[in-house]
Amino acid sequence: MELKGTNSSATGAAKGIGQGAGKASTPAPQGSQSIAVLLADVDGTVVTKDKVLTERAIGAVKKLREQGVIFTVTSGRPPRGMRMLVEPLGLTMPMAAFNGGAIVLPDLSVLDERTIADYLVPALIETMESHGIDVWLYSATDWYVRDRKAPRVDREASTVQFEPTVVAAFDDKVCTGIVKIVGASLDHARVEACEAAIQREYATQVSAARSQPHYLDVTSPAANKGTVIERLSRYLKVPLAQIATIGDQLNDVLMFERSGLSIAMGNASEEVQRQATCVTTSFADEGFANAVDKYILPRAQAATGPATKATGQLHRMGQSLWLDNITRDLLTSGTLERYVSELSVTGLTSNPTIFEQAIKNSTAYDATIRQKLKEGRSAEALFFEIALEDLTRAADVFRPIYDRTNGVDGWVSLEVSPLLAYDATGTIAAAKELFARANRPNLMIKIPGTREGLPAIEEAIFAGIPINVTLLFSREHYFGAADAFMRGIERRLDAGLKPDIASVASVFVSRWDTAVKDKVPEGMRNQLALAVSRRTYKAYRSLLSSLRWQRIYNAGARPQRLLWASTGVKDPNVPDVMYIRGLAAPFTVNTMPEGTLKALADHGDVPTIMRADGGDCEQVLTRFAAVGVDVHALAEQLQKDGAASFVKSWNSLMAVISSKSAALK
Repeated sequence: MELKGTNSSATGAAKGIGQGAGKASTPAPQGSQSIAVLLADVDGTVVTKDKVLTERAIGAVKKLREQGVIFTVTSGRPPRGMRMLVEPLGLTMPMAAFNGGAIVLPDLSVLDERTIADYLVPALIETMESHGIDVWLYSATDWYVRDRKAPRVDREASTVQFEPTVVAAFDDKVCTGIVKIVGASLDHARVEACEAAIQREYATQVSAARSQPHYLDVTSPAANKGTVIERLSRYLKVPLAQIATIGDQLNDVLMFERSGLSIAMGNASEEVQRQATCVTTSFADEGFANAVDKYILPRAQAATGPATKATGQLHRMGQSLWLDNITRDLLTSGTLERYVSELSVTGLTSNPTIFEQAIKNSTAYDATIRQKLKEGRSAEALFFEIALEDLTRAADVFRPIYDRTNGVDGWVSLEVSPLLAYDATGTIAAAKELFARANRPNLMIKIPGTREGLPAIEEAIFAGIPINVTLLFSREHYFGAADAFMRGIERRLDAGLKPDIASVASVFVSRWDTAVKDKVPEGMRNQLALAVSRRTYKAYRSLLSSLRWQRIYNAGARPQRLLWASTGVKDPNVPDVMYIRGLAAPFTVNTMPEGTLKALADHGDVPTIMRADGGDCEQVLTRFAAVGVDVHALAEQLQKDGAASFVKSWNSLMAVISSKSAALK
């Protein structure tokens, strides 16, 4: 979800329509806005008093899904306390834990968090203690208490389904990165008094509200259920008027005020019920399921638009989606523009194999080939004429994105002849010539990251040419590409030149699994590629924060982004979006085959985010080493084979052009 809050005011239509706790439910409003999204509170709403999901509640969410209505939850619970909802309810959208203090994906990986300023935490603890209430601290992953036997701790542990960490004192280490502070007491008056005191003393610095009469939740001011619904609206690009909310506590009123339809549970207080559009039955009488049947389904409208697709979600998460394909038909039919507007595509890559297939399988190039033949062009010269025509046209499609992102995105890529993979001097000359001929600021030249290619990459960056470093397979290959890029930037700085030259480092993925599929036990297949990718991502994240990078950032350089290439699956027995799901990571690019892109939009999801520390990559790689896979040797072989494959495709491409040329004379 987006990271901004707004100052939406309460709408008069959301107030005073419910009839209070004495009424089991209220009539459905007539002629109202359709509903595309339902945002629900958890405790006292979706689950019973005993924290159970009923079959009717599960069935209600299934009905929403069948109607295309997006469903997600927001709760004061920590992320781990929401795990029990994910599988039974089939949740696929981000969830708001800590009332929006942490936005998590279905696997509980943290997409965004709003922590309380570290310097405020000790003062807030002191205020709570002065009111005689117990203090609990929550980070995105941990729960800290000083007394395991304090009131309500047992109940909370049962609710969130994990144990707190008991600490002797809330020292500086514990008080860092806190997302929520809970004040707990059986004396409701003390909780209420503490709420008033914190709201008075820290009005602009934190959000303080009772989630239950015995709980006071203190979070970042950007973490409340009002900002949750606003961020959800922006994330999905669904108007607030088409979002319904349901809850039972005072802290739910903030989302009631902003939603098109608000539903109070029958177990809510009269004060809460008065703020809702409708009142359903209590959680003891299937209030959530009844609300879905009575108020949501009659007004259900399937959520549509780019942001509701998995492609849009991946883009909003912070990953750029590029298309690994180009054809003349793609350009002339308007398909590329449609992928940009509907599937969140923000760039494009090409290679000799792609052009070989495009020219061989289409008549769209015949007129151009016929014209160029009259000018006496060789097959290679003719190819670059064709490629530059297509890629400059594609660059113009992406130019608005390039301009809007200040050159971060909106790129297309053209490869130098693969015959130059081991010729540094020839590669530099070709890169300079092609970039000049293209005359587009958003066209990158692809240079292989072979040992011979690295000096050419450095020289091209120094010359101000944007470079897509291709044919990288391992962490070590990536380090080589990054070092070449930085050397080029450092030389520009030394020469008094602007350092903001763009580059991506393209790591090839699927070929790892293809290479070992017949050499490892069946249970280890299709695991190596993602493990190597996670190791490389860990190295990338580490390098981005290194002192060397920090120095060139400070001088005006832009980071070289990591790009995932070869992300279409080769094994028909695994999900067609397996690599896309496994490679979801902010500030990276994923260039996808056309079929994979469409599959992601049609039936994909984004359930997780890649961990900056690489997760379990080293353990997985150790298991492969134990069965005889030498990752370092295999990386070198894959790079060598990749270069040879591109040469083969290049020669085939030249043969196709020559054959077409002969036929068209």
